[in-house]
Amino acid sequence: MNIRWGGSVWELMLVKRAVGTALSNSASDGYSTLLRDGARNLVGHADLLNATRAVAGLVAVSAVAGSALTVAATKVTPHLRTKFRPAAQGTAEATAEATSDTPVVEPDALQGPRLRAV
Repeated sequence: MNIRWGGSVWELMLVKRAVGTALSNSASDGYSTLLRDGARNLVGHADLLNATRAVAGLVAVSAVAGSALTVAATKVTPHLRTKFRPAAQGTAEATAEATSDTPVVEPDALQGPRLRAV
């Protein structure tokens, strides 16, 4: 996939280089395909490979992993609900019983002045 922008063509590539080498810096704030060793001696060229297949593979692996996690979560959720439900219901029932017998009285601070028609 090529993108034309700003008078240049942009293309996604993978770089293959030997262990212990580094890409040379270019004059345009990027990298050159020239390879240099630790002493900055020129030792060869890097290979540029098309990244389309690599990106497609990464997308496929991500989709499979996401689907597997979704299926696992939907399988586990009902078991977690039944495991934790009795404790939550008991607490809710005790709270409901305690509040249903007690009359609700508003404190004086919450009672505002009475309004009357003028």
